[in-house]
Amino acid sequence: MSRRASIWRWQLIFVSTTVAVAVLVAALKPTVFATPLFTAGLALSVLTTAAVLVVPWDRIPPAGILLVPMIDICAIGLTTQAPDIRLGFLWVIPITWIATYYSMIAVFGGIALITAFLFTVANQTGLISDVVLRVLITAFALGFLGTTIRIGVQRSRASRRLLRRRSEQIDRVARRAETHERRVTQIIDALDTALAAVGEDGTILKVNDAYRRLYGLDADGLALPALAVEYDDREGEPIPVDRTVMARAARGEHLAGERVWLYGADGEWRALEVDTQPIASDADQGAVVLVKIDDVTARLAAAEERRLLSAILTHELRNPLTAIVGHVDLLLEREDLPARAADQLGVVAGAAERMQDLVTTALDASRPRHRVLSEPVDLHPLVQASVSSFLPTATANRLRVEVTGEPTLLIYGDAFRLRQVVDNLLSNAVKYTAPGGSILLSLGVADDARAELVVADTGSGMVPADVEQLFQPYFRGERAELSGVPGTGLGLVAVRDIVTAHHGTIDVSSRLGEGTRMRVLLPRRPERNDA
Repeated sequence: MSRRASIWRWQLIFVSTTVAVAVLVAALKPTVFATPLFTAGLALSVLTTAAVLVVPWDRIPPAGILLVPMIDICAIGLTTQAPDIRLGFLWVIPITWIATYYSMIAVFGGIALITAFLFTVANQTGLISDVVLRVLITAFALGFLGTTIRIGVQRSRASRRLLRRRSEQIDRVARRAETHERRVTQIIDALDTALAAVGEDGTILKVNDAYRRLYGLDADGLALPALAVEYDDREGEPIPVDRTVMARAARGEHLAGERVWLYGADGEWRALEVDTQPIASDADQGAVVLVKIDDVTARLAAAEERRLLSAILTHELRNPLTAIVGHVDLLLEREDLPARAADQLGVVAGAAERMQDLVTTALDASRPRHRVLSEPVDLHPLVQASVSSFLPTATANRLRVEVTGEPTLLIYGDAFRLRQVVDNLLSNAVKYTAPGGSILLSLGVADDARAELVVADTGSGMVPADVEQLFQPYFRGERAELSGVPGTGLGLVAVRDIVTAHHGTIDVSSRLGEGTRMRVLLPRRPERNDA
């Protein structure tokens, strides 16, 4: 309420009460109007009210406003001159006014003014002691009233201030929470992964922009059917409504890497991988599940493209390999061939035949893998044969290659696949060891009785970050890329798969600039495994 309205309200309460009393007096005891001061008091009340209605109170200081209830006290004091009319009770109104807005000093000032009127103007009869007693009782009563009102007003204002501060704090917290929610929403919307929160009743509570784009929803379209349709396979059968990703998530099914095909509103097929996990929710909301959807279409397309490329390349390698093997066989049939040349051609023939086997394996990569053979294999001659194949290249690069350890190390496995392991490890050692370096292949038995093959070189080595990713498909370290040495990043992947198929393990230790050590451990007892 404005200051002007407040002053008007108090003054109108006062003057209306005074006028009502004047009307009653005129009706019941009109002779009272013969008392000049009584009439003057009523007139002062009316004139003061008229002035209150026209004065611009917004420009008047609080001390000036205090003058109004003080004048009302004076007006009531003048009316107390009337005999047998007790109008002093009207002082309650200005005292209440003063106590509501001003200090106790102002209240006591008003009471002092009332006391003065009681002693000087009021019509008092009886003994002086009775007059003093009535005056004191009136002063004490008004003082008690003013004090009580003042204390109540102060407490009320203190409560309002406290409530206002708490309200401001709540507003600040609410604004911070809103800002935080906006920030989190912006971060989630910036993700390429589609996210959706679904309740146990199947209601989609919240989604990010990636989900909207994927399923063809607008910002306010969560309650509408999605434009995209889920299928069990590319160009397969539509998934029933009760088996869609959201329906299964709402029922609490745990999905981990679930593959779903989506036919979008744009007419494109997309392969999705779906994961679910429960998230925090309140008791009223029920269980809430977070659905995470990754679009793996590009990844699958890239894998398929690599598979096709690999198939094409390996198929095209068959023809030159057939020519190599055929001509080597013709050369080996010659009787005038020097013994050393015959040995070298034998190495070439063996390498070409292994290459043919590798090509055949690559072409059959899409078929179920065959079990590895479980036959006796002596690792020492197998390692020696591999060294013989790479020795010309190593010698040309001034590399020293040495085989140490057990002269016979028998295990059970697939000799051809195990030769692949040795060839790949030795090939890497030769490629990444600088001229003048050395390569050591050692055979032995580990503490746990497994056969141990170690290939250690003094090559360029690797940083720890490269070692951690060494067995990831198509990975090549930064130094390997910069060296210009050709490679596909698939050799060590094949090594790991073959060793794993034999129930073995492989570990790598390497230091940048100091070389690399590859350690293969293989069980020595017969095992039956899938390749």
